[in-house]
Amino acid sequence: MLDLLPRSVARPGFDVTALRPGILHLGCGAFHRAHQAVFTQRALQAGNAAAPEPWGIIAASLRKADMRDALRPQHGLYTVLERGAEGIVRAEVVGTVREVLYAPQQSAALAARFVDPDTHIVTLTVTSAAYCIDTVTGHLCVEHPDIQRDLQGAVPQSAIGILVAGLAQVRQAGLRPPVVMSCDNLAGNGRVLRQVVMDYAALQHESLADWIGASVQFPCSMVDRIVPATTEVDQADAAVMLGLQDAAPVSAEPFRQWVIEDFDGPRPRWEDAGAEFVSDVAPWEASKLRLLNGTHMAIAYLGALAGLRSVSEFMADPAFGSYALRFMLREQMPTLPPSDHDITAYAHQLLQRWRNPGIVHRLTRVGRNGSEKLQTRLLASLRENFQAGRPAPCTTLAVAAWICCASGSTGQSEPVQMEDTLEHRLKAIGQAAGDDAERLTDLALSVEEAFGTELPRCAAFRADLVQAVTALQRGGARAAVRGLMA
Repeated sequence: MLDLLPRSVARPGFDVTALRPGILHLGCGAFHRAHQAVFTQRALQAGNAAAPEPWGIIAASLRKADMRDALRPQHGLYTVLERGAEGIVRAEVVGTVREVLYAPQQSAALAARFVDPDTHIVTLTVTSAAYCIDTVTGHLCVEHPDIQRDLQGAVPQSAIGILVAGLAQVRQAGLRPPVVMSCDNLAGNGRVLRQVVMDYAALQHESLADWIGASVQFPCSMVDRIVPATTEVDQADAAVMLGLQDAAPVSAEPFRQWVIEDFDGPRPRWEDAGAEFVSDVAPWEASKLRLLNGTHMAIAYLGALAGLRSVSEFMADPAFGSYALRFMLREQMPTLPPSDHDITAYAHQLLQRWRNPGIVHRLTRVGRNGSEKLQTRLLASLRENFQAGRPAPCTTLAVAAWICCASGSTGQSEPVQMEDTLEHRLKAIGQAAGDDAERLTDLALSVEEAFGTELPRCAAFRADLVQAVTALQRGGARAAVRGLMA
């Protein structure tokens, strides 16, 4: 197949059929295939192309079989379309994903991969919700439906259950455990993953939890690349550029970043592909979570209330663009830990990336499950600013926009369909409050899963939030932002 491609299409610089697996990945979504799989391909190409190291990827889909079914006839090959701001599209066929398993149907094959001596690294991109964290305690939420199902069933289906079962097999076989690395957007993702894995293991046997804590490395990592959901346009463009059909193309921006905490053991030379290995990921992680992810949430909810569809549409409005920059530099930047990062340059780089019209990053996708992300991406910095006596009107407006979107109480704007794990509860709050901004605010603040217990008790925050909700309901997002920026 690769020999039939036009010369303009980049392809693996090594023998794909000779690439032995060495990485097991849980989750086979678009982000993994446009990020980690690409980094791994570039790292291999920088080495001995004639005899690539055994760093092929076995990916396991946990929820749907569609990616397995799409990639199997293509022998794991697929296209990444890099869409530049100037309209230039670059196509690269990626060959590092050597097999895709569908966990519910291939649990035995997945279990066998854990005890394969060549499996040195296990990585995850399963979204923050799949970690089943109790946001109050920071430990595993044992009552979570996915965890309860796994505890009562013969074969685990959650990412945490699968991981613990695999590590238990490794221990029983007397093998050296793989390095387990989270690639999800969570503060201290390695530490969080280690905690919930040990909590789950302790439910089965305390000695297993002790062994995991003493023997398994869980390095933190920070990943960054904008990867929108694949569209019919992507499929059509891939077909034109390749001269054949690709059932699983991915579209992405040219920018990509991966910062990894140092760990021991064999691994690909990802640094040859641009990854950075550091002793502490926290400064990079904080910058991304608060500037990129936090501002993305603000963009998603304010943009949706303004009737926009994508991040680039939001950034095309000068008032919204100015709001995003002020939000990052005046309210998020002061809450970041000291570092050598040029945060101002990073903020302007983000604005440039978000303006890329070739990347159609839909607001409904960016803003989904906001109740799970609110604490780390908006409320944590808001709390710090209040404690320091710094005003945070941009952040407060973003939180108010989430309340309006999630509850459906949008005032004069069209109702917004924003997917959320607390969707039914939030919609019920909206129906109970109607256009009463004070009642809506108080009911929303009572949702402890989203707001916790500290901020709702802050009278100044409540007053500011009521004012912001009122502004959005009466005048809409554009008027509220312009009033803020005046």
